[in-house]
Parts: sequence; C-alpha cells; structure tokens
Amino acid sequence: FLCHSKDTMQKRRVGGGGDASLPMTVGDGAAATTTRRRRKKKRHGRSLFLCNTTFASVAIIMVMIFLSAFVMKMILDGHNNSVGGGGGSMTKERQTLGQHINIPGNMNMIGENKGGSNIFTGGKGLFKLPLSKFSTLSYALENADIVALYFAASWCPMSTPITKALDVAFSGKGILLPPLSNDGTNTKIKHEKRHRLAIVYISSDSSEEEMTLYAKQEWNVVPYESSERNEIKRHFSTCAKKEMDDLRINPRKHEIPTLILIDSLTHGVLSTSGVEDIKKNHEKALDEWAMMEQLARSMEEMIMV
Repeated sequence: FLCHSKDTMQKRRVGGGGDASLPMTVGDGAAATTTRRRRKKKRHGRSLFLCNTTFASVAIIMVMIFLSAFVMKMILDGHNNSVGGGGGSMTKERQTLGQHINIPGNMNMIGENKGGSNIFTGGKGLFKLPLSKFSTLSYALENADIVALYFAASWCPMSTPITKALDVAFSGKGILLPPLSNDGTNTKIKHEKRHRLAIVYISSDSSEEEMTLYAKQEWNVVPYESSERNEIKRHFSTCAKKEMDDLRINPRKHEIPTLILIDSLTHGVLSTSGVEDIKKNHEKALDEWAMMEQLARSMEEMIMV
C-alpha cells in the first residue's frame, strides 16, 4: 500500500502514467513527505533571513567605511582643493568639512586657535589662519562660531528672496552678531561670549548707497570703498557675472547669490551651498551648519591624535 501511494503521488507530480486520474490517498508516506517539505521550507526561510541580515550588515559597514574615507580625504586635501585655487567651473557644488588651512610645503596642520587670535597652533609650529589677511572679517571671525559670507546685490533678482529668507530666519532672535556701529550702540570689538552666527555682506551693488539700503540691520558689511571687498571675491572666486572681467576672476566658482559658511576657529569652509540650505530648511539650516562644524572639529581632533 505504501509503495502504491508513493508511486501514485510520483506519477501525479510528473504528470505521467495511467494512474493520474486516480484519487489521492494520503497515508503515512504522504504525511512524511509533507513534514519533510515543511522542514525544508523552514530551513530555507532561516537561511534566507541570515543571508539578508549578513548582506545588510556588510553593506552598512562598507558605507560607513566609504563615508569615513571621504571625510578624511576632504580634511587632508584641505585648502588646496577649495577657495582661491584653480580648477574647473563649480557654481553650486557643496564643498564641505575640511577645506581648512594651507601650510607651506603642502602640509595641512590642525591645531588650536588661541583666544580667537589670527595665529593657529599646531603640533609642529605656528602659522597664520588663511582669512586673517582680511581685517574686515576679523571682528566676525573672533566673535561668532560660524561666519556666513553673503555674496549678493540689490539689482540681482535671484538675491532678493534669499535676502528676505535670511532676514526672516535669523534677525531679531538674538542669534546674529551685531555689527560695530559709529553711533555708540555697539562698540565692543571683543564680546565676552561668541554668538552662534555672523552674516557678513560682500556687496556687488552699483553704489555704496544701494549697499547700505539693501543690507539688513543685524548684518556686518565689508565697506564698499574697502579694497578687501573685491579681494574677498577673488579669494573665493565668487562674484556677479558682470564683475568677472574687472576682477579677473576666471574661472568663477560661484555666482551670486552665494552663502559660504566658515568655521571661525580654523577659517575652514563648512559649506558653499548655504543658499540651498536656507531655501530648504530656513532657520533650521543653522543647526545643520553647527553639526558640520562639530563634525569637522571632531575629525581634526582625530587627525591630531
């Protein structure tokens, strides 16, 4: 009987033989076959789960290794691959975490900025921070954690919504470093506590009057007649298109409006895509910039070790 049941079921599976029309009789042999199938299916499910779990774990580890290597490369590349250097056109690409200090001999040093000074102390000596040559930026760099360099113009239609967004996001909230003034309302060159953010307006306006009317009350402004206004544009290869020939900026890395975020401790570029951050995240963009700053400094400490 058992043999007959087995032969009958086998013929039904393969679709051959004259017994295909016979009714299926479930006996002990059929029950054993069913049990084996269930066990095999269960083992297959476990194996598939373990395989997927292992693959996911390996993928996560590989992504973490890749990201760590990428960030380390950005830090070690340093200032040579960012501001002031040559290279191709790059209008809105994000450049982050580690465009820091350019040291003679192509050696990138990470250390400590003592007391907000222009001297950076590394494990192998002292050297000047890259933006210390701009006296018009020193007040912001010494009194704010993050300095946002805002390249824009009143005549530029693309600048208008960004200017408004910056004003709505940060003005009147105790976030911004107040500008120095001649009327006595703010004469502190050195504040006791750093502000979270300073916005410095680098104007491409047609006149000083236009610049004064366009800049917001809580912004710091590079003076219109100062030669550093154009020198900063050359340093970052950032300007309006119509200024390129006069400033001899070719290639131009960034058009206007552009918002470049600077780590005040190392003068490193945290991001060149502040405009996109403001459009997307509004006032919460500052939290993203602060996270970039902390990550950059943590990576610097790792390199020092």
